[in-house]
Amino acid sequence: MEDTPSARIDAERNRRVLLEAAAGALTRDPDASLGEVARLAGLTRATLYRHFGSRERLLDALRDDALGCAVEAVAAARVEEGTALEALRRVITAIASLGGRFWPLLMEGADRDPEFLNSRAQAFAPVLAIIERGQVSGQIRTDVSAQWAVTALTALLAAAVHQAKGVEDPGLAERVFDTIAFGIQQPPTKETRH
Repeated sequence: MEDTPSARIDAERNRRVLLEAAAGALTRDPDASLGEVARLAGLTRATLYRHFGSRERLLDALRDDALGCAVEAVAAARVEEGTALEALRRVITAIASLGGRFWPLLMEGADRDPEFLNSRAQAFAPVLAIIERGQVSGQIRTDVSAQWAVTALTALLAAAVHQAKGVEDPGLAERVFDTIAFGIQQPPTKETRH
């Protein structure tokens, strides 16, 4: 078969459709078969195997895709704009919207995989800069290290995704932000928040 631009576009489209179907199928049923993933994608098992070859390679591709989406979401959150807390809220909102992409990975134990954790830390590097900026400006306390704040944030996001079981939860981002920004103390009223 000739490798034409349209064939490459079709292959990339099929890969994207398979990844979306896999994220959805594994969110609903962590034991979903590759046949079920292919069926949901509207493609054949042969197409799925041509792209991924095995469940393990599909999960690796899902991990890479989710982390890539996280990097894009953090970049799109305009981390340099506004105050540190405004930027942090945008990042949390963007990352929380990806919960369904991370749920199947967390069910497979990705949060115990050193390679995943290292890649996640790289994806969250801009968040470390936000926290440090907030510490310099006095918005974020300095008696807690910026690295600890990022570690707490990623753990809280993972716990929230676990609790939501991959189902979209419109209030998730706000709850995560409030917990990170205000801890478990009674938060300030909406009029005094900035």
